[in-house]
Amino acid sequence: MVDLSGKVAVVTGGASGIGAATVEVLRGAGATVIAWDLNEAPGVVGTDITDSASVTAAAEAAVAEHGQVDILVNCAGIITANLPAHEVDPEDFRRTYDVNVVGSFNTSKALYETLKASGAGAIVNVASQAALVSLPDQSAYSASKGAVAALTRSLAIDWAPDNIRVNAVCPGFTLTPMAKQQMTPELDAAVSRRVPLGRMFEPEEIGQTIAFLASSWSSAVTGVVMAVDGGWTAGEPALPMGGDA
Repeated sequence: MVDLSGKVAVVTGGASGIGAATVEVLRGAGATVIAWDLNEAPGVVGTDITDSASVTAAAEAAVAEHGQVDILVNCAGIITANLPAHEVDPEDFRRTYDVNVVGSFNTSKALYETLKASGAGAIVNVASQAALVSLPDQSAYSASKGAVAALTRSLAIDWAPDNIRVNAVCPGFTLTPMAKQQMTPELDAAVSRRVPLGRMFEPEEIGQTIAFLASSWSSAVTGVVMAVDGGWTAGEPALPMGGDA
């Protein structure tokens, strides 16, 4: 089992969905976890990741209370309504990019010095399968998650001399509370048919992959953009699945 005892982690978007699940997974592995989210709540530090001053204040408070931060998980993100690109409001496009990309840059930069001081800092960015394959009617979201993947590789190279590893996960269809509200039996069946493993995934499964990438078990891994999608981005099977030829 991954052991993060003695480590201090910051998880953005930690109040819900994959972020909240990751908070629990990391705590279960022994880490002290600080959850940041736009809306302050019990156990959550209210932080606007698009505002560098807000992020700097939260970072300074985390270091003041815990001495240092060893792990950063950039999980905060938003998605736009399903619209073809020519109908997308430019302000919605910009807002999506600001949260998903600029937010991840702001938090990484604000925590750089303490991650460096850790001696074995780890950043895990949450991108999406939309960074790897096209999602129809999601130009803003797809572009932003592609940028998160590119940022991951860039930071991995820039900060490797400081022994800060930077990786990303690209979740496929994940059964977050919001996704469950939108789920229909027809959609569930359609997605499950398309995924080689034949199902959608729980947020905890994404959190477990994040925990691995944040731990010493992946000490030789940096600059990796890892699909966690049951094989979706591997491509459609050349032959029917399940032995039916």
